[in-house]
Amino acid sequence: MNIPPYLRENRPEKVEYIPPPAISYDSDSDSSGSILYRDEDDPEEDEEVEDSAGGLAAKVARRDTLALRLANRPNRTELEERNIIPSPQKSDDDKSAVKTNLTRRLSQRPTKSELQQRNILPNETQEAKVKEREEVKRQLTRKLSMRPTVKELIERKVLINWHEYVEVYEVQNYDRRGDKPWTRLTPADKASIRKELNEFKANEMTVHEESRRYTRFHKP
Repeated sequence: MNIPPYLRENRPEKVEYIPPPAISYDSDSDSSGSILYRDEDDPEEDEEVEDSAGGLAAKVARRDTLALRLANRPNRTELEERNIIPSPQKSDDDKSAVKTNLTRRLSQRPTKSELQQRNILPNETQEAKVKEREEVKRQLTRKLSMRPTVKELIERKVLINWHEYVEVYEVQNYDRRGDKPWTRLTPADKASIRKELNEFKANEMTVHEESRRYTRFHKP
């Protein structure tokens, strides 16, 4: 080990070890070790103690609240009366009611023959359906084979032979609304019409004798 020269001069040749003084304990002391004292003005330790005490108090309060709620919990009979949980008797009654209702509905169900008569359930088997379909197919094929040609239909005037080109003529546009000639009548025309109507009612129109007095004539 390299030691500087200025330290070599003042360095002692041998260092003696001095043990710490022994501490004597009285016979009345209960502790077997050294006594450690805490500063009463330490705020951090006070906060730790308070936090631990508060947590313990909260835990005790929670336990007390839970115990109180468990003690005040209603029994099974009260819960059944308030319809919160079903009672065994009520469950059995409900099952019996459902069973009775289903049995009654099943007894009212129509039979297979009734369903076939009402055309709800087909009374034919799968083989019968296949045979019927084949018969319809055969009849349609026969009718299509006997169908007349287009030339025969034209000769029988069943099918009209349409031309590809049609002649079109231009026509002058005119008013297609209904004509109202009575709007152009003169007073003399109206008087002659009323006179003709009165003569027709008086001489030619057949009226019952008892109803003749109700005949209405126009003013001349």
